[in-house]
Amino acid sequence: MSEKIVSVSRIPILITINNVIDLEGELVRHLSPLTIKRIISRLPITNLVNNFQNNFIQIKFELDIGIEKPKTIFKKGDIAFSPISNNLCIFLNNFVHKQQLNHVGFIKEDGINELLKTKAGDFISIRKV
Repeated sequence: MSEKIVSVSRIPILITINNVIDLEGELVRHLSPLTIKRIISRLPITNLVNNFQNNFIQIKFELDIGIEKPKTIFKKGDIAFSPISNNLCIFLNNFVHKQQLNHVGFIKEDGINELLKTKAGDFISIRKV
């Protein structure tokens, strides 16, 4: 019997900043199952990062999907997708967003300090582990 338990509802991801810093996270299927299915089919994602006043970072990501289980209130470390602006957002602080977003997962708390240091021109890569 395998020692490692693999869950079909929680998909581990690795977020890499500038090919140097690695952060762990998870996509959680029950939060937005259709959105997560599309995200997984498009991984890995690599794009420039946009730090929005140290509240959240955005990564441009064309997904062509609508609102699914919309939320506007997010906790530090949450990952969400914006169907309106086609951005994947990672929240650096607790935040109330004006748009309704599809909550898709989270990153581990210890990685958030590294994301606070991101600036224009930095690259972020997200891949399935």
